[in-house]
Amino acid sequence: MSTLAEIEDAVPQLSAEELVKLERFVRMARRGKDREAGASVFDLPPLDLGGMLRPLGDREEWYDEMLEGRV
Repeated sequence: MSTLAEIEDAVPQLSAEELVKLERFVRMARRGKDREAGASVFDLPPLDLGGMLRPLGDREEWYDEMLEGRV
């Protein structure tokens, strides 16, 4: 099997145990490719979440809001 079409044709003929092994193999191969690519959340640029609408307040204000159900 050298093409995706051939693999897709073979998959329905696999047993449940063989499908589990295939899923594990594909997952491990994908993780390996991700590691090779060096993709990391730390590579993302910083986010701009906009300005603050109002100050966060102190802990007592948070508790009051939670108790009043305003959150």
